[in-house]
Amino acid sequence: MAFALERSRQMAEQSDTEKNNQPQDDFPAYDAEAIETKWQHIWDEEGLYKTEEDPARPKKYVLEMFPYPSGDLHMGHARNYTIGDAMARQARMRGYDVLHPMGFDAFGLPAENAAIKHNTQPSVWTHKNIDQAVKTMFRMGFAYDKDRMFNTCDPEYYKWGQWIFLKMYEKGLVYRATSPVNWCPNDKTVLANEQVVNGRCWRCGAVPEKRELSQWYLRITDYAQELLDDLNQLDGWPERVKAMQANWIGRSEGAEIDFVLADVDGVTPTDTKITVFTTRADTIYGCTFMLLPPESSLAAELVADTEYEAAFTDLKEAATKVTSIERQGTDREKHGVFTGRYALNPVTGESVPIWVSDYVLLDYGTGAVMGVPAGDKRDFDFAKKYDLPIVPIICEEGTDIYDELKGVQERRMTSVDWDGPMDTTGILVQSGEFTGLRGGKHSEAEKAVVAFLTKHSVGRRTVQFRLRDWLISRQRYWGNPIPMIHCDHCGDVPVPYDELPVKLPDDLDLSAGDTLAECKEFYETICPTCGRPAHRITDTMDTFTCSSWYYLRYCDPHNEELPFSKESVDRWMPVDNYIGGIEHAILHLLYSRFFTKVLRDLGMIGIDEPFKNLLTQGMVKDEHGDTMSKSKGNVVPPSSVIEPYGADTMRLAILFVAPPEKDFDWDEKAVAGANRFIKRAWRIVWELTKTADASATLDPTTLDAASAALNRELHALGLRCTHEFDEGQFNTAISAIMELINAVSSYLNDVAESERSQALCYRVASDIVAMLAPIIPHWAEELQHTALHKETPVYHEPWPIFDEAQAKSNTIEIAVQIKGKVRARIMVDADASEDELSHAAQQAVAQQLEGREIRKVIVVPGRLVNIVA
Repeated sequence: MAFALERSRQMAEQSDTEKNNQPQDDFPAYDAEAIETKWQHIWDEEGLYKTEEDPARPKKYVLEMFPYPSGDLHMGHARNYTIGDAMARQARMRGYDVLHPMGFDAFGLPAENAAIKHNTQPSVWTHKNIDQAVKTMFRMGFAYDKDRMFNTCDPEYYKWGQWIFLKMYEKGLVYRATSPVNWCPNDKTVLANEQVVNGRCWRCGAVPEKRELSQWYLRITDYAQELLDDLNQLDGWPERVKAMQANWIGRSEGAEIDFVLADVDGVTPTDTKITVFTTRADTIYGCTFMLLPPESSLAAELVADTEYEAAFTDLKEAATKVTSIERQGTDREKHGVFTGRYALNPVTGESVPIWVSDYVLLDYGTGAVMGVPAGDKRDFDFAKKYDLPIVPIICEEGTDIYDELKGVQERRMTSVDWDGPMDTTGILVQSGEFTGLRGGKHSEAEKAVVAFLTKHSVGRRTVQFRLRDWLISRQRYWGNPIPMIHCDHCGDVPVPYDELPVKLPDDLDLSAGDTLAECKEFYETICPTCGRPAHRITDTMDTFTCSSWYYLRYCDPHNEELPFSKESVDRWMPVDNYIGGIEHAILHLLYSRFFTKVLRDLGMIGIDEPFKNLLTQGMVKDEHGDTMSKSKGNVVPPSSVIEPYGADTMRLAILFVAPPEKDFDWDEKAVAGANRFIKRAWRIVWELTKTADASATLDPTTLDAASAALNRELHALGLRCTHEFDEGQFNTAISAIMELINAVSSYLNDVAESERSQALCYRVASDIVAMLAPIIPHWAEELQHTALHKETPVYHEPWPIFDEAQAKSNTIEIAVQIKGKVRARIMVDADASEDELSHAAQQAVAQQLEGREIRKVIVVPGRLVNIVA
């Protein structure tokens, strides 16, 4: 690289103002704007951050979750990217080949809505925001490989998203189905279950409705067990995130039980089975009713043309306006409608009424529930409200109910009044041959009942998951088109690979309400199978499909034959350090894990998990502790810090104010303090260089006391800084450097220039610059070339090596005790023998020992001497 020549040219072009700032201390004043502008230009010209491919070096893939280009970057982005940038820079100094890319998650509703609002095209609005975001990123000094930057709305990228979709289709992981879906009335599109957060749309906060639509799904449930099991591989992930994913996948071991629909007489069995899933098969003797959800087609069939139909219709309509979470709430009033029909309990043979209730969900379990009011709070409340039987079947020994019912073999009502359901564990009563067994999940009673059901072919052991297949259809324009064609003769047919990408039209008038579904130029096509006129699918894919594999494309971004080569992925994956917000714990991270496993099974990659280590950085809040948001008007833009102080001050403040995983309140005083430290460190480095000599040999054995003490501080604090960097704890790494700056300041104040060690001064100055380089790179680059006169860019400077032996002091302090009480503290040689320590200790407390007999001396090397006298 031509860094030396470029540096000389730049120095020759220094402004008169900068030159006038130099003389009195014989070094230039710190001018953040001039320094940062200069080096950003040089780094860009030299292509400094282009990814290197050296098989002799280990790899390090550092990646921050890429942003949605909804406008310029905010302080939350700045924190995320500064953390990743510090990791990447330090890894390069530690000898790694570093992949540190960046791009934009560019499809999505905000761009479409903004385009409608401003009467423009989403692509125009999106690329304008991307251009601004890129400028801000590089103004902050982030070491991204520009050559690997892409946007998910580029046809060169989303072509391969369509290609992967077709591979999944061939593998049987894509299907189309008509089912109730979550419809966002505000965004006018469907939402996957994972995108309904706390009962609201994850993006806009609207309460979704239920609608019956034909949609496209990915079979993520085929990987449910593996997604759950492989969480155990993720030692570098926060336990909180793994728990969130495990809970969302929601594995439940239980049994399916077949109830039989009775004829209209309520007694004669029909051929129709109603299967329920339960984790508590042992409570089946307490089942006094069955429940179906309002969306159930069977329920609609049962009430058709009956006196119950009108009430059922009202209930179904009301249920569409309530979220799934609210419907399942234990405290919410339950609403139900009797169907007029009965089912037969497979164990007792008794008829139980079939009801419809809004607290039952179609997509949970089998979509049918056996009502056991004695063991479930919601069933109990429902039974109380509609005067349905409540049969005690489980209770603890020694209770009045148990004493009354322990010998009863036939199910009957008890005279005991309850305020609520019984305990869910205890001894079974009124449960036929199972009476007397202890019940509960995985209990002896549960196992015995399931064995009975299996033997009589009316039930079976099974596993259910809360996770549902991923609904990817979206009824909006600005997304990746689903590459499928519907032909009235051939059905759904995939678009041929050689016709990819299916491109979005760029002339829709969205402000006039134009949609893909109305764009004949887009949807009119020819069936690739039979050649007849056909209709292109006008749904676009959920944007999370774009972000579920982008980290793989970064490994090989210019591949025109495949989404990426296996060789490139084998070189770089998995991502070593992935940084992003906790809000992506379920959506993005779960989908990315799914995509990785599918691509592995397609033979395209050789890994099971995409992200080795995950850091969920804390949020940046305003000075009042409120979350920053545009709607609140409390967003702090990076420019508000960069303009008065410089990007390095912003970076230092972000990394120093709190550990990366913790939230923090934005504080202008912290910013000013960071700037003062940068200026102080600047002066210290220049002061050290007055007597520094790069050619002098540093021999620690020849240093005088003051220099030896500084050398010990350098190695001790350097080791601490290195360790904290390795742990990702930048705030404590910076603290170690600050302590070193303090030690250097004392040395410079106490030791005359003529008596300072020239070799030590150069070593300390060089190491300070190197350790701060990942954090404040512009500052470090300037000092690297002007103060230290090095030609190597600081990005390529090796991380300093620190010596534990040199970090140890030659003398240590030990306590001297007499009969366990400290009587003195003495300084001794660190390698003093036990005899020497004993002698020194006795000398130190000679007066207290006068006239006393020493019976025993206990020496604990490095800590204390205890004299028993």
